[in-house]
Amino acid sequence: MNALKKLLSLKMIAVLSAIAYIFSLLPVFAASVYAYPQADDWSYSWHTRLAWVDNHSILEVLKGACAAVSEAYMDWQGTFSSIFLMSLQPGIWGERFYAVVPFFMSGLLTFSTLFFLMYLLRGTDGSCRVIFSVAVLWLTVQEIRCKPAAFYWYNGAVHYIVPWCFVLILAGLILKNLQTEKAGKLRFVFSLLLAFMIGGGNLVTALLAFVCLGGAVLVLLILKRRTRLWCVAVPFAFQTLAFGINILAPGNWLRQGLSGEPSNPVMSILRSFYYGFFYIGEWTDETVLLISLLLMPVMLRMARQLRFRFPLPGLIAGVSFCLFSSMFTPSDFAVHTVNIGRVQNIVFAMYVLLFMLNLFYVVGWYVKNVQEREKVPEGTCSSCLNNREGIWFYGVLAVFVFSFALTAVAEPQRFTSVLAAKELSDGTAEEFGKAAWDNIQILKEDGKEAVIEAVPKDSLLLTSRDDIDQWHFGAKMYFRKDKVTVLEKKDG
Repeated sequence: MNALKKLLSLKMIAVLSAIAYIFSLLPVFAASVYAYPQADDWSYSWHTRLAWVDNHSILEVLKGACAAVSEAYMDWQGTFSSIFLMSLQPGIWGERFYAVVPFFMSGLLTFSTLFFLMYLLRGTDGSCRVIFSVAVLWLTVQEIRCKPAAFYWYNGAVHYIVPWCFVLILAGLILKNLQTEKAGKLRFVFSLLLAFMIGGGNLVTALLAFVCLGGAVLVLLILKRRTRLWCVAVPFAFQTLAFGINILAPGNWLRQGLSGEPSNPVMSILRSFYYGFFYIGEWTDETVLLISLLLMPVMLRMARQLRFRFPLPGLIAGVSFCLFSSMFTPSDFAVHTVNIGRVQNIVFAMYVLLFMLNLFYVVGWYVKNVQEREKVPEGTCSSCLNNREGIWFYGVLAVFVFSFALTAVAEPQRFTSVLAAKELSDGTAEEFGKAAWDNIQILKEDGKEAVIEAVPKDSLLLTSRDDIDQWHFGAKMYFRKDKVTVLEKKDG
């Protein structure tokens, strides 16, 4: 009986799910030793790298970061906060330090998701919140669309994954300031900084934050809840200011001239709704559905613990769909495509979050408005699954594990950890890492010209398929060369 009770214990399930999530990241971390700067890492951080090499001064490095922002703002793009972070890629301190990128990106994604969900779902059992949050995290990390641009390519990740994490943290801070008895001054100041950083980042999350914050201000005005309106309105003003500075950059127009004429904005919005429907169908696979079924007993318990009545689930689903679809608009408008892996990473993260939260909302509506409001029968362990729930949970878990194993064998590229384990075992990651390291050593040699070999493109884990020129332009400035020649790798 004690063993059965432990198996049905929500606390035990939460602990085991957290351990399983951490364990799943081990192959991702193991592959970090083969990660090196690539593509835009060179182009955006050459100012800071040379500042460190010449002066070993943090102040000079920060000046170099400002120079990178100024140069890009006038000549290429207005995303000033992203460019500032791009220029500080870990490789400027030494190429081996680049291995921290997967740790940093997965760590920030984990923290921000937990921070947001653990507060959003407050009032429910802590173990249930952990189980729900870990499920959202696991789906996001494992099925993210472009794995190199999420965890191994700093430039791509810091431009998209980091602002997405900032959005989650900002949302959590604002919710806390709205709900607590007294708004925290430190939380408020930090929310202003995050709002400004988001507004100066990639246009997808900047637009998303603008719509969400503006919508929140409007809702509070309609509901006449003006006591804490400033907790949302002031961050909204900061985000709007940064967003305006971002989109008005002279470099945006120069870049647009090279990319061709932008799309018709109305058509881009309409196409975005189409993309919303398309990718919901594309991304709602058996893994998402099985995780959803697995969480049913947990979500039912959470819903019963809340006084909230979960009104208008159709309206909530509609608003969620509009928010999700809006994330396709900037890419379609600017570059006539939404098939960019690093952009799809954050759209997919939003999809997972909204899918799971909407599912919970529908379950809550069903519990509060269709079922009679049930009380837990006397003698039932409030911290354990009952026998029927336990049979459901472990039955679905068995099916999920079986499905995961089959998919991992047939399509290892589907799951980040499985792909990392595969490329570590078959030598693909090592081959990429060795080629990149050898090139770096050649580029660091004296002389104004360097001849290097193209790095292998076989890795689906370490090399983004969306990369622009890998080594010619940026590496030339990064290593103070007049000319860098990249030879195609010879077979054999």
